[in-house]
Amino acid sequence: MTIQRTALFLSLLATGIGAACAADHRDSPLTTADPAADINDVYAFVNPNDANEVILVATVLPVANANSRFSDAVSYRFNISNGGDGGDTTITCTFPDEATRVLCRNEGDTLYAEGNLGEIVDADELRVFAGLRDDPFFFDLDAFNETRDTLVPAFTDPGVNFFAGLNTLSIVLGVSRDRLTDSGANSTLKVYASTERTGDAGVGPGFTGMWWDPANPGHGLIVQVIESVTANDPPAKSAAKNHLPYRLVTYWNVFDNEGEQLALYGIGDIAANGNTASVPVVSGSGPSFPPAFDPDDLVETPFGTLDFTFSDCDTAELDVTPTRDGFAPVTIPLTRASSVVGLDCSLNQLGQIDRMGRPGINTALIDLLASTGKKDAYNTAVDPAGWAAAFQDEIQANLAALDTLDGTTGNTVLPPADLAPVLVDDRLVIDASIPDCDAYLAVELGVAGQCGGRTLERDVIDDTLGAVVGPGVSDNVDNDSTFLADFPFLGAAN
Repeated sequence: MTIQRTALFLSLLATGIGAACAADHRDSPLTTADPAADINDVYAFVNPNDANEVILVATVLPVANANSRFSDAVSYRFNISNGGDGGDTTITCTFPDEATRVLCRNEGDTLYAEGNLGEIVDADELRVFAGLRDDPFFFDLDAFNETRDTLVPAFTDPGVNFFAGLNTLSIVLGVSRDRLTDSGANSTLKVYASTERTGDAGVGPGFTGMWWDPANPGHGLIVQVIESVTANDPPAKSAAKNHLPYRLVTYWNVFDNEGEQLALYGIGDIAANGNTASVPVVSGSGPSFPPAFDPDDLVETPFGTLDFTFSDCDTAELDVTPTRDGFAPVTIPLTRASSVVGLDCSLNQLGQIDRMGRPGINTALIDLLASTGKKDAYNTAVDPAGWAAAFQDEIQANLAALDTLDGTTGNTVLPPADLAPVLVDDRLVIDASIPDCDAYLAVELGVAGQCGGRTLERDVIDDTLGAVVGPGVSDNVDNDSTFLADFPFLGAAN
């Protein structure tokens, strides 16, 4: 127990025990909790300066600033399918060296580009830009939210562009058209972006602080999350540090069945990348008050196990399982009472966090009429083949509701029963053989001479409102960004 006692003592010192007494922006609980993996928007168009290059853009992290960073524990993916045999291409961008560089590659590394953030990285058949840019999205978000919540139109003329002056982190790819289309044999591409958290998940140091049950004040716990390795660990263990779980140290000042104060403490493992921790705890007796304190006099008596389950950074449940006679199991709801200044908290999970093709599908067409809990399920659905079965009925019902907003039913571009199968396949569709790109949903709706996809300038919100509500419906907001004439096209950060 000496090692346990030492670790506990050091961690309590570190805690400071004395002082401690829209398009797709933030469209689900998971993405709100994990902003580095939150996709804002996706764009796909033929380079207006070079018809042999397809431009793909993903913006992430809403309301970014000069201190915002891509995560080195998230993979940012562009998923492209041309419908041919072996026609799927996934280009994954990661940010190594503590997110100071960008690396984009496909499987097999036949497309590969690596370089510094904020610079254009040129490689064979692939070029990349990653960095802070002006957010190209334009939309009256507040009016939309009121409309969505009340199903009563709240747009004004003129509207207010919520995104004016805001920045975003952007990843811009320029990819050889021939590489994506099998040299033109399969020129129609379906494109969406996704994010996958690969590390830095679960309970971490940000959970350190005081926790209590507000309904039963008078007792509480100190929680300290520490690393599994220390500076004194051998190199082999230190090298594996990122693959080891954190540990949780706790000190619970409570009372026994006779009303006497009972101090319980212990250290236990946190589930790797998880939200639970199991801590065996003891109570101590024997030594005298300093300076007469002698650690050899300490007698530690096991009490039982404290099992923590964290719901988020401020809420947890404590299951107490005593092994000492006279104490019964109990479950206690916990709320954070304090945190460590400057220590950010997040409860991220591994796996796919977000996906997006067309703007507004999850935002407006999932959980519109009632809370179905499908927003996270939508974003984490990996296989396009399963999207229709899981979400088409939900989308169709919400399309029918939106069809009534202009006071006329049945004047949408397609009836809800026909439009839902189109929109549930949440991918931008672009005909890369056509250089002109000035019509959203052009391929899906058979607009001749247009590549489809989505350009930076296109008012896709008005296009979408016209398609799902009725002709002429608008948020009355125009683009206010100044785009570049050439790659990477997005305007400089504000």
